[in-house]
Amino acid sequence: MRGALFHYVRLLLNGNRVLHEVKAALAARPEERVLDFGCGCGGFCLAVPGEYLGIDLNPNCIAFARWRWGRSSRRFELVELEALDPHARFDGVMMVSCLHHLSDAEAHAVLGRLARIVRRRLVVVDLDPESSNRFQAFLLAHDRGRFIRPAARQRELLGAHFMIAEERRFYTTTRSTPQTLFVCEPRPAAAT
Repeated sequence: MRGALFHYVRLLLNGNRVLHEVKAALAARPEERVLDFGCGCGGFCLAVPGEYLGIDLNPNCIAFARWRWGRSSRRFELVELEALDPHARFDGVMMVSCLHHLSDAEAHAVLGRLARIVRRRLVVVDLDPESSNRFQAFLLAHDRGRFIRPAARQRELLGAHFMIAEERRFYTTTRSTPQTLFVCEPRPAAAT
């Protein structure tokens, strides 16, 4: 019930703009495999035409995601990133509204692991405090994430592990929260 409430309230407040932005940035193809780190209630599975794995640590969200979106090509697992098969690889990875829940040390650990498993593209969307008006700043101040960072700091964290191919800002459908979007690519393997 909590997962459903969170999903539908978030959808009411934000609309579908983030989903459309993620889908366009990810540009996943039907033959590709995509990981959704911190998938929450799983709605971003709609951005993936092929195999999807959503992972999160909230049992209520995972239960709702399985009920609402689950099928053979869409799996939702209550598992930590480090518990995934060390040989698993994904063509794309998305990380939507997660970065502000991770300390710098946690972010570096997660991004380092993602850099080892992504083949083509990482899409990161997070809050943008610099583009906020007073009402939006109020909403951000009451977010559960304790590590809301300006875009430059987000870029710095991502750039330590990936090449940044694109960066842009946008607002949710209802303009309730400004967002940053980064499209990142793996660094080329060093020649040996």
